[in-house]
Amino acid sequence: MSLTAKRRTTEKTLARSRRNGGKSRGPVTPGGKARAARANLRHGFYAQTNGALTALGEDPQEYAGLMNSLQTNLVAGLEGELKERTGDTLWRMKRAARMQNGLAAKRVQSGLRMEQLLTGPAMLRVHGIYDNLCAIARMLNRPDSTPLPGEIEALMNAFGATPPDNVREIFPLLRAYGEAAAKAPGPVNENGDSGPTPSTAEGQEREAACQRLDAALDEVILPYARQDELLMGEFDKIRSPENIAALMAPRDENSLLMQRFEDSNLRQLWRLTNILAKVQNGALT
Repeated sequence: MSLTAKRRTTEKTLARSRRNGGKSRGPVTPGGKARAARANLRHGFYAQTNGALTALGEDPQEYAGLMNSLQTNLVAGLEGELKERTGDTLWRMKRAARMQNGLAAKRVQSGLRMEQLLTGPAMLRVHGIYDNLCAIARMLNRPDSTPLPGEIEALMNAFGATPPDNVREIFPLLRAYGEAAAKAPGPVNENGDSGPTPSTAEGQEREAACQRLDAALDEVILPYARQDELLMGEFDKIRSPENIAALMAPRDENSLLMQRFEDSNLRQLWRLTNILAKVQNGALT
């Protein structure tokens, strides 16, 4: 239903329109007639007049050249046109291949970025915890395992403000070992000189603290080592040829459209080459 009210046609207005229409003779100048012809264009697929071709954005001279070539020699003109269409079809096929390659590259880049964003943070966190635990183990295995001033606190602070619970459980043992090592320093001090010989009780206390810390550290570090190796393997698989091939597989509407475009070009090429072969074999003669 229209929202605009129609004008009421009375006998008086109808008679006036008829009188005025009878006086009109349409465009009289060549330019006016050409404009009227272009304005009256309804379907230009089979249009042949220069005005209609111009209105459609086509070149009348190109149309005239095609007609002249066909009228002069139908076989040669048709053969040349078929060859040109075949070249256009092959070029569109190359263009479609470039489009498909570009879409595949975008899918791979986007998929790799997404998988790295999902896997990367977990891998970095686990690897960081494992590396910090290895730093504690390296401190215990030094020839002179006496912690440097502030080293114990630095090792604990390296885990951040919220370390995992199983890591937090070794902190009291780490502090206890630092205190015991301070009471019973090793045989070599920081300057490389011989240090004081620790008493038997102090040495035993330090050895006991070291064994407790080492045992607890082994229980904590092994699961993180396995998890770190697993995540590193998963991260390496992201850029494997198999995963890239899976990401390259078309899934979106644009890729499916490109496939249909390629199929259409193949059918067009098949038709053109068949017609061209028949023309060259004298089908028109």
